[in-house]
Amino acid sequence: MALIFLAGPFLVALLVAFAGTLLCERVARRIRLVAHPREDRWHRASVPLLGGMAIMAAVAVVGAGTGATLGRFGPLLLLSIMMGGVGLVDDVRTLRPQTKLAAQIVGAAILIQFGTLLPLTTFPVVNVFLTLFWVVGITNAFNLLDNMDGLAAGVAALTAVSRLALFLIDGDRDGAWMMAGLLGAVGGFLIRNYPPAKIFMGDAGSLFLGFFIAGVSLVSDYAYTRGVGAVLVFPILLVLVPILDTAFVTVTRLLTGRSVAQGGRDHTSHRLVALGMSERRALIVMLGISAVAALLAVLSYRHGFAHSIVLLALLVIGLALLAVHLGRAHVIAAPTSPAETPAIRLLGDFPYKRQVATLGIDVVSIVVAYYAAYLLRFEGAFEAERDRFVWSIGPVLGLQVLALAASGNYRGLWRYTSVPDLLRLFRAATLGVGASVLYLVFTTRFEMFSRAVFVLDWALLILLLAGSRLAFRLLGERLRPRSAVCRRALIYGAGEGGVLTLRELRSNVGLGRQAIGFLDDDQGKRGTRIYGLPVLGGIESAEDVFAAQDVGEVIVASNKIPVERVRRLETLCTARGVLLTRASLWIG
Repeated sequence: MALIFLAGPFLVALLVAFAGTLLCERVARRIRLVAHPREDRWHRASVPLLGGMAIMAAVAVVGAGTGATLGRFGPLLLLSIMMGGVGLVDDVRTLRPQTKLAAQIVGAAILIQFGTLLPLTTFPVVNVFLTLFWVVGITNAFNLLDNMDGLAAGVAALTAVSRLALFLIDGDRDGAWMMAGLLGAVGGFLIRNYPPAKIFMGDAGSLFLGFFIAGVSLVSDYAYTRGVGAVLVFPILLVLVPILDTAFVTVTRLLTGRSVAQGGRDHTSHRLVALGMSERRALIVMLGISAVAALLAVLSYRHGFAHSIVLLALLVIGLALLAVHLGRAHVIAAPTSPAETPAIRLLGDFPYKRQVATLGIDVVSIVVAYYAAYLLRFEGAFEAERDRFVWSIGPVLGLQVLALAASGNYRGLWRYTSVPDLLRLFRAATLGVGASVLYLVFTTRFEMFSRAVFVLDWALLILLLAGSRLAFRLLGERLRPRSAVCRRALIYGAGEGGVLTLRELRSNVGLGRQAIGFLDDDQGKRGTRIYGLPVLGGIESAEDVFAAQDVGEVIVASNKIPVERVRRLETLCTARGVLLTRASLWIG
């Protein structure tokens, strides 16, 4: 029944937005209101703006149809449209950042006058400032997120879906109606905005969406009866991608001495493309992160934080690992300022950033493993064991960190994680859990503690510690900066030398080579794959491989290959115009 009820606003908004987008596209071209290509912008062709007007019109139609313009959504909708109007002026004649910020603060202040506050503290004045910060921050986050085709609208659609689910859980029909309308509005616009985009929403659309979504988090009071965690976590998870992108861009620009207010192709989505992804794949990754965060928000809202906190911690670890790799990408950004503040310079020159980050992830992993062990052992009876968990987590954490440090786990580099490193983790986890058990035996005689908890803790700890390191290495192999000029290369020799050569090609972008497969005269290796690359045959099939694979170079990976075979291969390469080199010339 609820789905039938929501089909109306969704379809109306979808049709209005799609028709409005087509109209705005024509009007924008006619009046020449288009976004032109720039060095610090992503698009490479002139694209019409005004798409945000279609989104606003669709949401307004749905709001008017429910009488929301006179109800609790009315002030929010009107102020969001006004914010969209500020964005439209900026699209037409470019406003100063200070002017837009002032307009956002005024809009947020007016919204507060209608009783919308984040009830985070018992001090009303503090809540007012926190609400201002939330509304202005999310509005700007969506404005910054509108940096790639389909990204801002896609995240807004996922946010609308998750908000719709929360309103349905609460039995809030008006809220569900409005979210169905918002979903239809951004869906109708996405038809023309999905890459390659035919139209942009412009600042009119991004400011409208940011302000409206930020305000929706304040409209429903039901969530805030569930404690401080609900006030903080639910809204943040629903708009995690805009917050993540804004925080990442802000930190990286500050650390490199660049202005936060200026544009640049250094957002998270741009960095994914710089690391080798296609634009569509980068969009899918960003939307995937948003979908996972939204799903966790709904699950937490439905079942409480006790069981979902482990998944939330894993999401945080995964995002931290991704952020490290994104920081390696070469991007185009605003010019570097001539001077940096002492604090920023000190942070940028800090020599132990890797060790601190490693320790931080391990600390989270240790706490999560211990907490999850308690949940798995006691399930619904966890509340009765909470005090024991809280009392023991301190010594358990300290002893397990000491075990990791004593075993030498903070001297290695995660991107080179190997079997010996995993064995070292196994020993450290065993030592740490054993030391924890001994401590509790001597201090409490292990009374009221469960042996099963520590068995589970040991298994989960190994899984999390090894998983984080292997995930980091896997991300490093999947996300590699692309070389502007890349020659397709075959590796001759599928043994240890070939593996070493492949690793060097993949890790050293400056070599400008892309390995596409192996040649090897061993019949037993034909048809196999080494690190994902096929063994395509031996010298006798080299000519066919050259023709089929568009080979530009063959790299001889081993000095053990007989000289006559290398000379024969050199003759074949010369006839085909293929370069022949030895890996020993550039692997020192």
